[in-house]
Amino acid sequence: MNFKHSTKLMQTHGRLSQGADKWVSEFSSQHNQGALNESWVDEFSKLNVTDEWAEEFSGGGFGESSADPWVDEFQEHLSSFKQSSGASRGVYVYSENNPYVGHPNPMQEGQELFRKGLLSEAVLALEAEVLKNPDNAEGWRLLGITHAENDDDQQAIAAMMRALEANPTNLEVLLALGVSHTNELEQGEALRYLYRWLQNHPKYGGLVPPQSTDSPYGPDVVRLFNDAAQMSPEDADVHVVLGVLYNLSREYDKAITSFKTAVQLKPQDYSLWNKLGATQANSIQSADAILAYQQALDLKPNYVRAWANMGISYANQGLYEDSIRYYVRAVTMNPKADNAWQYLRISLGNASRADMIAACDARNLDALQKEFPL
Repeated sequence: MNFKHSTKLMQTHGRLSQGADKWVSEFSSQHNQGALNESWVDEFSKLNVTDEWAEEFSGGGFGESSADPWVDEFQEHLSSFKQSSGASRGVYVYSENNPYVGHPNPMQEGQELFRKGLLSEAVLALEAEVLKNPDNAEGWRLLGITHAENDDDQQAIAAMMRALEANPTNLEVLLALGVSHTNELEQGEALRYLYRWLQNHPKYGGLVPPQSTDSPYGPDVVRLFNDAAQMSPEDADVHVVLGVLYNLSREYDKAITSFKTAVQLKPQDYSLWNKLGATQANSIQSADAILAYQQALDLKPNYVRAWANMGISYANQGLYEDSIRYYVRAVTMNPKADNAWQYLRISLGNASRADMIAACDARNLDALQKEFPL
């Protein structure tokens, strides 16, 4: 999953570009605000406190007060998770005993299951498709999107990388990789894919200077996308990328504005409502985030990531009992959603429901659903 690029120098609009990692380092030193207590649960999704932002972009923001007792436990989960997962990152892991292997048309079946919101089943059908046709870029892309919506950004990235191998200029894949790397808190990789999106776009590619770079400088990329937004203010994708970029630089007010513009242009796009909610959560606006997540769920009731994000936003407000119910719904729909299970365990502790932690650790869905109906 990780590309290792040496930092190169690039001249853009008269400014020296010194690489994505330097931009992140500079911004962090200028904005030393202390770690946010959450990560995005979409579009953006990884357990993270230290890198100071929420998941949708994988999840919701954890709030600003590091005095909350669950932050230390969250840090421990993050550390152990990254250590255990590092060796396999970027390698797609297929499911065992896939009933769709041998299906006459697994691609069509996967698309239909995805439309119905049966994401775990859609994963199996789409895996059968790419096993049958390993160069099917669209099969890999849809598999990646399905994993992202099912709150698994590592598998999403691995699938999208295979899609990119089959079609290196696919704009949807480049944008999805930018989002998933943002969820994984990999700012440099996110910048590179978003920059490549602009480079390969038939309308905006001319904005990119001829002296291209593999290590774009964040503010230069933001400037280029603002130029694109001026060219085509009706293009929702440009506003989406700006929202992602502003999340990377932690300029949440600007990110919220960008995503609000995007949802005005595409009000039926549930993933945009989730991104807006995740950004509002990162900006410590949990009540507003819940409204945005509810919009996403109204449009797609089986959207696992949005259910988990709702739980995070309730937990941010200290409403742990409410958050538990949303986490239980998320893990019921996707029992493999490890992030949601970890969030659930933490909320159980904070809600003084230690009597249910054993059920959580055993992943006993029947007991959890009976105790915490929604």
